[in-house]
Amino acid sequence: MAEGHAVHGIAGRLRQFVGQPVRSRSPNGTFEAEVFDRRVIADAQAVGKHLLVTAVGVEPTVHLHLAMDGAVSVRRHTRALEGGFPRTEPPLHGNVAWRLLSATHHGELTDPAVCELLDAEGVLALRARLGPDPLRDDADPDLARRRVQASRRAVGALILDQKVIAGIGNVYRAELLHRARLDPFTPGHDVDDDTFDALWQDAVDLMTLGLGAGWIVTDADQMADARAALVRGERVPRWPKRYAVYGRAGRPCHVCGTTVRAERMGQQRMFWCPVCQAPGRRSAGEREGPDDEDRPRRATRTLG
Repeated sequence: MAEGHAVHGIAGRLRQFVGQPVRSRSPNGTFEAEVFDRRVIADAQAVGKHLLVTAVGVEPTVHLHLAMDGAVSVRRHTRALEGGFPRTEPPLHGNVAWRLLSATHHGELTDPAVCELLDAEGVLALRARLGPDPLRDDADPDLARRRVQASRRAVGALILDQKVIAGIGNVYRAELLHRARLDPFTPGHDVDDDTFDALWQDAVDLMTLGLGAGWIVTDADQMADARAALVRGERVPRWPKRYAVYGRAGRPCHVCGTTVRAERMGQQRMFWCPVCQAPGRRSAGEREGPDDEDRPRRATRTLG
């Protein structure tokens, strides 16, 4: 599933349509895309892992969630125009849920988990059930702090919970907790203010860098090189990924060399280093039985 920085990047690509009238249709009949037809796109924004697209003079908002299989492509075209729109459309490839065509750009959404129209009340309800997004200027970290510190659940489960913090995925979860030297099994109510503040700020920094680079960068040397490239206005190369613990179960931690462990926490495996993230509040025996709240749920799972 795309993590928050990637969804913000997609919103940025969709904003290339802002200010332009578009031809809008849903080739596979997913939703009533004609509501946006010949309308001017007003905005595209990300909230955690969700996308919201609006048009001038149109009440409904298009709500998208890509989940595991969804994808958005936006590219320039040079097709001949007629009445301000392309005279012909590109051929369809794949399960296209939404196609946008302007005088300059062609966009397609394929295989989304959610593609729907929301009224103003629906947008407010969506925003209300999501935690603050570290990449948004309107994020309230105190709200996330209160939700973490009010819970007995493991911090590793809490920061992946989109109702607590919106946008953090499994890679960022593992690397953030390792960088904080925080045992992922620490109960939320044992995370003090200073620890939370540092964790939040690191999430802001890492996800901002990931947005600029176009991929998740958490290794110190790669982070420095990526920042330098961005300052120079250059594209960040796709170096081999170098994570301290994520995906490294049974292999050495990149910091101390201890064998990385992995255990299912929530819907996904949590990776951590037992030395860098030495437990200070829970015993190994307590780890074996995660809280019922953290166990995978069936039929009731919603998209975060």
